[in-house]
Amino acid sequence: MKVLWICNRCPAIFAEDAGIRRSNMEGWVSGALDTLLKHCKEDGIQLAVAFPMPYEETLHGKVKGVEYFGFVEDTSHPEKYDPALAAALGVICEEFHPDVIHVFGTEYPHTLAMMRVLEWKKRTVVHMQGVVQSCADEYFAGLPQDVLERATLRDVVRKDSLERQKEKYEGRALNEQQALEAADYACGRTDFDKAFFAAMHPDAVYYSLNETLRPCFYEGSWDPDACDLYTVCLSQGNIPLKGAHIAIEAVSLLKDRYPDIKLKIAGDDILKGEGPISAISRSEYGEYLRSLVRGFDLQDKVQYMGQLKDTEMKDLYLSSYVFLMPSFIENSPNSLGEAMLLGMPCVASRVGGIPSMASEEEIRYVTAGNAEELAKAISDIFDNREAALKTAAAGRKRAVLTYDREANYKMLKWVYESMIKDNS
Repeated sequence: MKVLWICNRCPAIFAEDAGIRRSNMEGWVSGALDTLLKHCKEDGIQLAVAFPMPYEETLHGKVKGVEYFGFVEDTSHPEKYDPALAAALGVICEEFHPDVIHVFGTEYPHTLAMMRVLEWKKRTVVHMQGVVQSCADEYFAGLPQDVLERATLRDVVRKDSLERQKEKYEGRALNEQQALEAADYACGRTDFDKAFFAAMHPDAVYYSLNETLRPCFYEGSWDPDACDLYTVCLSQGNIPLKGAHIAIEAVSLLKDRYPDIKLKIAGDDILKGEGPISAISRSEYGEYLRSLVRGFDLQDKVQYMGQLKDTEMKDLYLSSYVFLMPSFIENSPNSLGEAMLLGMPCVASRVGGIPSMASEEEIRYVTAGNAEELAKAISDIFDNREAALKTAAAGRKRAVLTYDREANYKMLKWVYESMIKDNS
């Protein structure tokens, strides 16, 4: 069986082999790749991986028995479709000649391009990660109107105001719609993405396929006695729909009751520092968050941690007492799954596909955009250790089943075999 993966970013093992910068954001691929590589030989699977390159050159190599291809795509503008991509992907398919093509993500230009390589479309399954149309709909995330109407110098120069960011998501959503309307096969993992795909293409085949997480999260577990009692963490906070502004407001409501409370957010520091250079490089959303931090006097309580590798992200989780996901929309966020698998107390918005991941006995749910409710959930975990640990243990038990590497690999292999049989 010859399988071609088309990924959003270059996985780490190929980046290292090719001598290019690796990404910390391919977790949805690296976990499955790690498991698949252990079984390829015994199961007769020949794997190749293709990924976009933001340079005017292509890549071709081989590492650990896996052939890799880098194709040219404008990764800075994923909302723009380039017809040349279909030809580039067609060449890769003709060279490798796969039995199955597995495309990760719905909204990228290369996903739509693959749907337009008609001689290979029947062999292609699209892997739903987020539902970008919903992200576009929720992008402003309850921000004040005056914030939406402003733009910093950075936003003007980069043509990247909040209004433009939403427009870019809408462009990606159009790519997503056209790709899903053309797809004969898709795989997902929530009732939310299943319903969305059915609305796009009701006669197509949908496979339920849980994802495998990054390898380091299968080792060790969260210890309530080995972390900072009043530290809460977010896995992302640089765009509005992730709800960092709601988390900051919730912390402001708790700071008097818990003077040692800290909010740690993984990702680029969009608050920036002091001085003119920082000021001109700050986005309007970063400016708004900065005004909240200063207005609530939280300068010593809110910290952006920078881009974190998988082991560094795990360390952030294990050193925190509560994992927060105050998003306005999600499908099935792996960061929440990672926190659940470690056995952390988790608080999440009841939105999108998250209810398919856990019940109320397994994580604490809140209403998206409600800072008072989020603050109450955090304080309940701080104050009721026994109940918090019971819920966290239930969440871990659920996650062990959901993210079972061997079970998920067997299901992935069955999907491929089913498609090959369907097309024979």
